[in-house]
Amino acid sequence: MRTVAAALLVAASCVCAGARAEEAGPRREPIGYGAEFVRRDPCRCGGVGLKGIFAHPPWRGAKGRVIGAFELDLAASREPVLVFRMGILDGHGSDKGVIFRVSAGGRELWREFHREGAWSDPVKVDLRPCAGRKVSLELAVDSLGEHYACWGEPRIVDGAKVLFDLAEMAAAARRYVELMDEIPEKDLPASLLGQRRDELRQAVEVRPSARQLAWQELEFIAFAHFGVNTFTDKEWGDGTEDPAIFNPTALDARQWVRVCREAGMRLLILTAKHHDGFCLWPSRYTDHSVKRSPWRGGRGDVVREVSEACREGGLKFGIYLSPWDRHEPSYGDSPRYNEYFRNQLTELLTGYGEVAEVWFDGACGEGPNGKRQEYDWQSYYEVVRRHQPGAVIAISGPDVRWVGNEDGVARETEWSVQNASPAFHGRSGLVWWPAECDVSIRPGWFYHAQEDSKVKSLEHLLDIYYKSVGRNAVLLLNLPPDRRGLIHEADAARLRELRRALDETFRTNLASGARAASPDGDGASRAVDGDPATYFAAREDTRSATIEIELARPATFNRSMLREYIPLGQRIEEYSLEAHDGRAWRAFAKGTTIGYKKLDRFAPVTASRVRLVISKARAAPLVGEIGLYMAPGGA
Repeated sequence: MRTVAAALLVAASCVCAGARAEEAGPRREPIGYGAEFVRRDPCRCGGVGLKGIFAHPPWRGAKGRVIGAFELDLAASREPVLVFRMGILDGHGSDKGVIFRVSAGGRELWREFHREGAWSDPVKVDLRPCAGRKVSLELAVDSLGEHYACWGEPRIVDGAKVLFDLAEMAAAARRYVELMDEIPEKDLPASLLGQRRDELRQAVEVRPSARQLAWQELEFIAFAHFGVNTFTDKEWGDGTEDPAIFNPTALDARQWVRVCREAGMRLLILTAKHHDGFCLWPSRYTDHSVKRSPWRGGRGDVVREVSEACREGGLKFGIYLSPWDRHEPSYGDSPRYNEYFRNQLTELLTGYGEVAEVWFDGACGEGPNGKRQEYDWQSYYEVVRRHQPGAVIAISGPDVRWVGNEDGVARETEWSVQNASPAFHGRSGLVWWPAECDVSIRPGWFYHAQEDSKVKSLEHLLDIYYKSVGRNAVLLLNLPPDRRGLIHEADAARLRELRRALDETFRTNLASGARAASPDGDGASRAVDGDPATYFAAREDTRSATIEIELARPATFNRSMLREYIPLGQRIEEYSLEAHDGRAWRAFAKGTTIGYKKLDRFAPVTASRVRLVISKARAAPLVGEIGLYMAPGGA
């Protein structure tokens, strides 16, 4: 991202008496929807505080632009210039950036994109065409996903004289929002358009690793939250729990595995240690573990029993190890605790066979010394790569990212290519970082008897499945074992219902083996051959494609499945599925991204001719599979 040089003087051909822009713009309303436009002293950007205006675009139920309008009398001015710095407030937590805009008399004079963590060089906007008259000057900020914009020391000067200090005048400014779901491309700064073109070229070159591909193919996996919280009836422990309370009466890890396998899950992640610090294995580095419990006479090891049951049952095994440890005395003494954590991680990765996923959450707090722990993520990753090179490192890790909610729902538009996190990837740029959707089958993550009647309904679980696995993500469903050490009967029964419903829907692909053709590339039949290793490839010079499928006879369907060939990246931005009704093609499903898998639901359609229309792609589309299915019970 280029910064604006101090010498930049933007010439403005402004009509200060003010004809409005010819084209109708977004709807303007008085400020609301969580937006702000206020004086703040100081605004801190990159650790440097300046007096400025904090400008926060709308975010509560709306998106768009925040505007502050100043009524200024420039009658006595000769060469007025607006001077300011662009900034994004420290602690913003995003790298999406914002667009700053300056308008006068209804005409935009200047726009620029900014996402740096420090103040820009001074920007100067020439207001000489407005000299000698009154003018309505507007400062606006557009949200691109980042909201904490700052105008640093915004002033109007005439030579050495300061005519107006806009930060001091912010309280008197008229404040508005303009609501829009997306900023039109014509209104984007040239610098941002150029950057986006560069990023698109780079994005199509980003590929998943072998471990990421293997993980994505699992599709549906299990979480088991189990520990002292199971016996205290809490969600978070504080580390003072007596290990003697951990005493499951009938723990059977093979039962857990059977339930998972019957549900079609392919991996089970165990909370080996949650925030309370209690270890489900007899760690050499703490006594706060199963070895101090009465279970199995103090000689038990939950991690061993679960990992062995997974191997016997053909399920992959993963571990959750909480970096936050509210029991460990060294927590907060960062070097000491990081060594402690690496030691425990090494125990788990070297003593229990193959581990397919290592799950780190980012919860963090202060230790007994009153200091906040600083996690050494890169050293943790080095331990994982050394001992379990095939394992993905998830959530606070470089291989798999958290989807951003605990509802199990991915976005309608879900890209696996993302901006790198310097903390997790150790660099900037674009990376393959697919989403994992975590959700519990019950309201809580740990077992609570009062929730036995609150297991999610079949309809709710099906909706979650379509909005996670069906939106280019992996679904991680939590199944909390009860105080017996068993997955409760209500949970197991609901999972069997889920598996039955999915099998009934996806057992028969009505498009399998159909005749397929495309004018836009070779190998259309490979999109319906059922082989995940083959794919249709559009011509290299095209960014759209159509594949037409002709079924042997008319069929009725209400579900579709699309896959891209993601070993070569994610490319498709917009598509529709259409059926020919004997007279014309009519769309029955539309979407944006596809990625590993996209599932669409719609009212029943009966047709023998169906086509996939890819209207927009970042590069030549690669289609791995097209499927048509009939879910029982209509839509």
